[in-house]
Amino acid sequence: SRRRRQSKMLLLVVALLSIFAVSCVGNSYVDMRPVSPYSWSEPVSILYQNSDTTALRDIAVAVRYNKNFDADTLSVVVQTSLPDAHQFSEQVILQFKQDYTAAAVTASEAVLYRSGCQLGQSGYYIFTITPTRAVEGVEAVGIAFTNLEDRP
Repeated sequence: SRRRRQSKMLLLVVALLSIFAVSCVGNSYVDMRPVSPYSWSEPVSILYQNSDTTALRDIAVAVRYNKNFDADTLSVVVQTSLPDAHQFSEQVILQFKQDYTAAAVTASEAVLYRSGCQLGQSGYYIFTITPTRAVEGVEAVGIAFTNLEDRP
């Protein structure tokens, strides 16, 4: 059907754009994964390799959404898997500003999840973000880290 073809094309475009969504600037890091903008309900996992066990970081959930996302909050479960295989999860309610300019098709926000965190183990952390209900209009989801000493 036409809608299915449009959905596949949109996912392809989002996937290609997500290649450019991983960025490292100074000691900041953002990694996002595309999701279906028609109905995001599946978990999104982000693998993060930590080598600095002393840095204090802010951790945010990054979300790119379009005009079909009409909520000002989004409830997600963030599960963190540590390098030593311990896991913990918690429900988080993200609040959005939804600042669109007149010509904007999408907007992105990084909503603070943890402030002043120290990732005390070297190795791979896995952050898995899952909405508590199906969500329309979200195009990509991820994690953003900012070292506190790098903040303005």
